[in-house]
Amino acid sequence: MIFRKNIYKALTPVLLGFLVLMNSCGDVFDLNELPQDLVSADQVFENEAFAEALAADLYALFPFTSFSTPNGGHNFAGPLGHHDLGTQRGGGSTSCRTHGGMNLNADCEGLWNYEYIRDLNFFIENIRASALSEAFKSQMEGEVRVLRAATYFKMQKRYGGVPLVDVVLDPFEEVPEQYLARSTEEALADFIDAELEAAAGLLTENPEQTGRVNRWTAYAYKARANLWSASIAKFGTLADNQLTGIPSSRANEFYEKASAAARQVIDSGNYSLLQGSDPVQTFFSIGVEDSNAETIFERIYNGVEINHAFAHQNQPTPYSEGQGSQMNPTLELVNHFENLDGTFSTPELGPDNLYAEGDGPWTNKDPRLYATVLFEGDLYAGNVVNLYEGIDPTVGGTNPDAIISEVGVSYNGKPSVGNASRRQANQFFPSTGFLLKKLVAEIPFVPDDREAYNWKELRLGEMYLIAAESEFELGNMAGAAMHLNFTRERVGLIPLNAATITRDRVRIERTSELIYEGHRWDDLRRWRTAQDALNGQIVGGVRVIYHDDSGQYYFLPIQGETVQRLFRPEHFYNPITLARIETNGALVENPGY
Repeated sequence: MIFRKNIYKALTPVLLGFLVLMNSCGDVFDLNELPQDLVSADQVFENEAFAEALAADLYALFPFTSFSTPNGGHNFAGPLGHHDLGTQRGGGSTSCRTHGGMNLNADCEGLWNYEYIRDLNFFIENIRASALSEAFKSQMEGEVRVLRAATYFKMQKRYGGVPLVDVVLDPFEEVPEQYLARSTEEALADFIDAELEAAAGLLTENPEQTGRVNRWTAYAYKARANLWSASIAKFGTLADNQLTGIPSSRANEFYEKASAAARQVIDSGNYSLLQGSDPVQTFFSIGVEDSNAETIFERIYNGVEINHAFAHQNQPTPYSEGQGSQMNPTLELVNHFENLDGTFSTPELGPDNLYAEGDGPWTNKDPRLYATVLFEGDLYAGNVVNLYEGIDPTVGGTNPDAIISEVGVSYNGKPSVGNASRRQANQFFPSTGFLLKKLVAEIPFVPDDREAYNWKELRLGEMYLIAAESEFELGNMAGAAMHLNFTRERVGLIPLNAATITRDRVRIERTSELIYEGHRWDDLRRWRTAQDALNGQIVGGVRVIYHDDSGQYYFLPIQGETVQRLFRPEHFYNPITLARIETNGALVENPGY
């Protein structure tokens, strides 16, 4: 942890104001005269503009589940796309999450940033003690306490209990044992809940500034965190040392808190579900339309200093400036969505089943499927996406052995391989026969690191789903169905009721609404279904074949990855790792590692 004495000041285009960064104790100071480019800590908390700029720096370092990391990296594939229903281009994926990559020496997209925690604590302590106006102090303290609580929650999801440090520690003094040892997961969950409740009381509503924390952001994180803790209590195992797990007796308490917090956001009237005559386009717009009516909190990008490359990496390769097609939906995901009439079905595939369209086996499905997945023949920014990878020239029937599938070869004037298919001869093509549509803005050939549309960290649709799941687990079936129907009815699905709602329906609806928004991996772990879903799995896809004689398609099932997946019981939590334990001997490793 870094002890900071002075604070740099600089102009940032993001704020069009001051960006304040703290300076480490290793820097050389002129003890007789403070350099002109430095501002003392005391000065920062005597000036609202400086204090607000320092808070902005803390926002910039916040570990959003996002299109990019705080340092500008593009590590989105794991958090958003590596789960039981997703893979990535090339077919050789061996993701840390899905292929057992966590061990004593390897964390998986870990979060153990106590420098950042110290910066948050520093701000909270100093803003409280400042002579600035009470209204300003309350707002800023509330914002940063939400950032701190949400960061600890993101750590809880990975590790269970972690060292809980809520004060500024002096690195020149011995650190008290209580700040070195891990808290129990239960104690951490209670801290997060209490902090978010306290922060909500300090914050104004201010729903217009979606890039800043407000009261409803606090309640939204409170809903999310308590749903997690409730699930751990209900489905998890309490370790003997209680560093992982929460007593089962507290499950209902946490579900009640989750539901109440979600309903606070819903009932505030400050947010509304996007609606429109075209449910596919409406649902797609949620992810690419900035500051829309559903957005509670988002990471703001400007395409220059703060940018990402999500569309660049995921748009169809023929319309990408050099890459594309990175995250690929699987056959399991496509089959996951329910039919418009509320039933479920698995389509007939193979050469004996011809379909007129490239999405033919999956017609009359939940519209969110077509807003999430690109199929053969779909349009991307007005351009046809050809995912077929062969032509069957057989007359009067089909014959997979006769398929023509060679780049540069045509049959009856039609290229035998589609321009976006698996058969194209480089690594930037899909492995499953499907492409990702959701969250991929229609901006063909966008340069790398130049995208500016925002990441939606929290949105209203999730609040309805949290309330529904919590009420279901509490035994309130009517209340659960009522909340679940909000997201269902906006896309035209039949409503559920107390007699027809089930745990599976709740979970399927959550996945249909939130897939690729950074929840699926966490959901599998908190429900304790990850081992069943992932261990031994090889995800599926399709070879899309055009049948020339009929002008139709057939679909041959394939494996979307070459390596079998692995998920062991210890993977319900991330490892603390030997490196961290060697640094801090008070730490204890998680079970199974």
